Amino acid sequence: MKHTKIYVNSTLALLLTIVTITSCKKENLETRPVAPEKPVVTQAVEDHLTITPERQKVIDFFNRNKNARGDASGAVAAASYRSFTINYSGSVPNDIKALVNGEIDQLYTTGITSTTKSHMTGAPINVYSSPGSGDLFYTNGNVYIVNFATYRSVHTGPGNVIFHELFHYLHDRWVSGGFNNSTIYNLYSNAYYSGVYSPGDYVMTNQAEYLAVSSEANYCNTNRPPYDAATLSSLDPDCRNYLITNF
Repeated sequence: MKHTKIYVNSTLALLLTIVTITSCKKENLETRPVAPEKPVVTQAVEDHLTITPERQKVIDFFNRNKNARGDASGAVAAASYRSFTINYSGSVPNDIKALVNGEIDQLYTTGITSTTKSHMTGAPINVYSSPGSGDLFYTNGNVYIVNFATYRSVHTGPGNVIFHELFHYLHDRWVSGGFNNSTIYNLYSNAYYSGVYSPGDYVMTNQAEYLAVSSEANYCNTNRPPYDAATLSSLDPDCRNYLITNF
C-alpha cells in the first residue's frame, strides 16, 4: 500500500511538471509569436525570364558567335535599326525582320521619356533563325526572339513583344535594386492580394512580369489583362502612376 501511494504521488508530480512546462511554452509563444512566412506565390512554369534548356542553347549560340568586342560575327549578322543592335542568326524571314522594325518604330511613338528610350537601346535584340520552344524572352541584358510562330501570332492583335522584353531589361539594369526593387514588388504584392486580377492572369506571374505586362498595356496595348492604359488606370492606378512618373 505504501509503495502504491508513493507511485501515485510520483505520477501526479510528473503530470504537474509536464503541465507547467507546457503552459510556459504556450505563454512564451503567445507573448513572442514567431512571424509567419509570406504565402508563396505560385510562379508560371515558363515566364519570359525562365531559362529552360532550349533557351540556354540559343543563348550559348549567340554568345559563341560574337567577337571579343561583343559584335555579332560569323553565323550571326549584326544589323542596326534606330540605334538598336539587332543580331540575326542565319536567314531570318523578311516578315520577321519587318515585325522587329515595326515594334521598334512603335516604341518611339509611345509616351515613355527620351531617357527611357535611350536606355532601351542598350539591350541587343537577338533573332534566331530556327524557331522552336525557346520562345520570346529576356535574360542578362539581351532580348531573344526565337519562336516565330508565337511572334507572328502576337501581331494578330495588340501587343509589342520587344517593348515588353525591354521593360524586363529596364527593371533588371536601370531600376535601383533590379528585380528585387521593393517599390515594384510592393505594387505587385498589393495587386495580387487585393484581387484586382485573377491569380491565373499572366500579369500576376511575378513582379517582373507584373511590370512588363503593365507597361506594355499602358504604352502599347496588349491582348491580356490589363489590356490598355484606361483599364490599368482603373484597376491599378498606383502602378500606372509609377510608370508615368519613372519611365
